[in-house]
Amino acid sequence: MWGKFVYHEIVSLDKLVFVNSFSDEEGNIVRAPFSTTFPLEIHNVFTFTEKEGKTTITLRGGPIVATDEELDFFHSMLGSMQEGYAGTFGQLDEYLATL
Repeated sequence: MWGKFVYHEIVSLDKLVFVNSFSDEEGNIVRAPFSTTFPLEIHNVFTFTEKEGKTTITLRGGPIVATDEELDFFHSMLGSMQEGYAGTFGQLDEYLATL
């Protein structure tokens, strides 16, 4: 499985804006291997804010030029995506605790 990330804005220590999609090994955008109704492209904005020495990462994302069926499928996957990110951030917390 391949993925493609196209970065549109990088503000050091503050923000990442990018579009991601599934791709073939040549970088051509393709349908997700698990569903023909997952949107082809997702626009993402990750912001990083600091307060009292702690960093908060805010993730926002949504489909670009999606059909109603693709939007419905994307929204049905939100719980699963939140679980996936929670697991990833849990691993990051564990790693940071070792530093």
